[in-house]
Amino acid sequence: MNITKKGISTTTVAMTIVIIVVIVAAAAYVAVSPGKTNTVTQTTTKTSTVTSLSTSISTSVTTSTSASPTYYPMTLQANGGTFVNPLMQTWAQGFQQYTDDVVKLNYQAIGTGAAQTDILANTGAFAGGDAPISAAQIAAANPPAALGNLLQFPEALGGVAIFYNLPSVTVHLNLTGAVIADIYVGRITMWNDSAIKTLNPTITFPAHLITPVHRSDGSGTTYALSNYFEKVSTNWNATFTGGCPCYGTSLPSVVWGANAANVGAKGSAAVAAYVLGNQYSMGYADSVYATNAGLLTASIKNQAGVFLTPTVAAIAAAANAFSAQVLANPTFAITNAPGAGSYPISTYTYLYVWSNQANQQQGYDVAQLFEWIVTPGQSFSSSLNYTPLPANVVAVDKGIISEILYNGVPFIPA
Repeated sequence: MNITKKGISTTTVAMTIVIIVVIVAAAAYVAVSPGKTNTVTQTTTKTSTVTSLSTSISTSVTTSTSASPTYYPMTLQANGGTFVNPLMQTWAQGFQQYTDDVVKLNYQAIGTGAAQTDILANTGAFAGGDAPISAAQIAAANPPAALGNLLQFPEALGGVAIFYNLPSVTVHLNLTGAVIADIYVGRITMWNDSAIKTLNPTITFPAHLITPVHRSDGSGTTYALSNYFEKVSTNWNATFTGGCPCYGTSLPSVVWGANAANVGAKGSAAVAAYVLGNQYSMGYADSVYATNAGLLTASIKNQAGVFLTPTVAAIAAAANAFSAQVLANPTFAITNAPGAGSYPISTYTYLYVWSNQANQQQGYDVAQLFEWIVTPGQSFSSSLNYTPLPANVVAVDKGIISEILYNGVPFIPA
């Protein structure tokens, strides 16, 4: 150090001031950062196996811990639909790893209808479901004005698969939406019906009663399937004496009861399990449930006349075909999309959250979780047969996430 008769040099003084400023800034950062108390900010990458516990499906993924340890230690409680549950359980574990075990998510798959009831009653940190919540539902719930707006936006893309347990048949059956609807309303009751045989001329069908299995609980999967039926089946629409729209999460018993063999099951996993254990039955759920149970899925005829199974590519094509509509309205239903490559029973699944957060710490973690789900979390989708969100939909989602507020201030600015 250069000390003269006049004291410490100007250069030395400047260096000392810089060091003091850096120390003070670091101390201030530690004081305001929620969650962990360390100040390490570099990104570290670790490879882990994330398992979807509810469906026993495992996928190896590479996750990273957050570059900035700004999270509040807590477990977020949320209920939602069963359609996206395999992916949501994977997201829960992935985000917990990302936050270095600071934030946990307890997501209970109780069905879309029940989850919508919960979020309208402001139960839980947020909710998820496979159908949008209508303005009429919100008005009927009469939520306190302090909650603000109910925000809804897509979190994932999937396809409703039609699967079956038909002895000696080891191929994907060709079916149309009109034929499937006729089975569910009781107009087609036998496997050897001419409508089915015409679509599959090389297969010998048994003269056996079809057992159609439907969701007995309020279901977003039912919403997507019945939304599709309304677009392609006049016989389906004719079963509703009260007029249309002829779709929803919970349908009148007169619809399901039209076929005496019809069976109800609670949850997608239960529908798949019933079909797996009962010959001559048919059911519907997200394709991951059919795959996990080893069930065959039908090839469904789309608008262009092409028979397709619910692959990631075919679901992405349906989303792209309705891209403009979804950008204008994030809850637009993408069933029966045009285009030769579009799977016809494709659907978005949604996250629901109130815009005004009363709990600052919980609201902060929820906003961070949502941001993670629609960005790096999308990389988990394909391995579970869900389709990653299109980039333009991610942009819309991020804009909606910026509307999650505390005292009028967004947790994540647009």
